[in-house]
Amino acid sequence: MNNAPAVYAIFLVFILANLLLIPLGIAAIKGAKQILRAPRELLLPVILLFCVVGSFAINNSIFGVVLMLAFGLVAYVMEQNGFPVAPAILGIVLGAMLEENFISSMIKADGEFTKFVSRPIAGGLALALALILLWALLGILNRRRIP
Repeated sequence: MNNAPAVYAIFLVFILANLLLIPLGIAAIKGAKQILRAPRELLLPVILLFCVVGSFAINNSIFGVVLMLAFGLVAYVMEQNGFPVAPAILGIVLGAMLEENFISSMIKADGEFTKFVSRPIAGGLALALALILLWALLGILNRRRIP
């Protein structure tokens, strides 16, 4: 309110920075294409090395490296048995943030779930989600019944 010109200047600088990053992004894509042409036997150990260094650098402890390798083995076993790994990774990465925000939302709503769907857009999205889940469930039940 008091520094509107400064805020507009910051927005303008961010827009210009994003426009200037477009050529850099195109160049990075071309460079990554060349890197991905490297043989798998060379590329995968380098990726593993970066994963080990990154997991050690987070807390400067070997426990992070062991934990990363253990979850890597779990992901490998999941992949070999036909389980998708991406939802598990999303759950691990986003789970803590989701739980924290859900708890703060429940505190603001005084523990009432109905406040999550009291607004028209939120109610419409909840109804759409319920219909999609019901449709998927009916599809699964219908496939089991047909043979």
